[in-house]
Amino acid sequence: MNVGPGHYAVLSAVVFALGLYGVLVRSNMLGVLIAVFLLFSAPVIALVGFSHIGGGAPPLGEALALFGVVAAAAQLATAIGITLLVWRRIGSGEVDDLMEADE
Repeated sequence: MNVGPGHYAVLSAVVFALGLYGVLVRSNMLGVLIAVFLLFSAPVIALVGFSHIGGGAPPLGEALALFGVVAAAAQLATAIGITLLVWRRIGSGEVDDLMEADE
């Protein structure tokens, strides 16, 4: 079986849909952060998949994908740090408790 651009598009759409579902449904802040990381990973999957088809410079797609993954990991690390600070301050990791913590 040959993997074509449609396969990459479907995989990217499924990962994006899972991330969107996680952001909308999860009530824990760490769960929401993991879902946001899935949202950032979906375009990277599409970029790597479509870079093999476009006929451009071979390492260009992988280099852009690596940059995207590193940027998303840096954002995730920063967000986890902020989440831990919020957790220590209000004593809860639930998103709904953030509105009630307005002191």
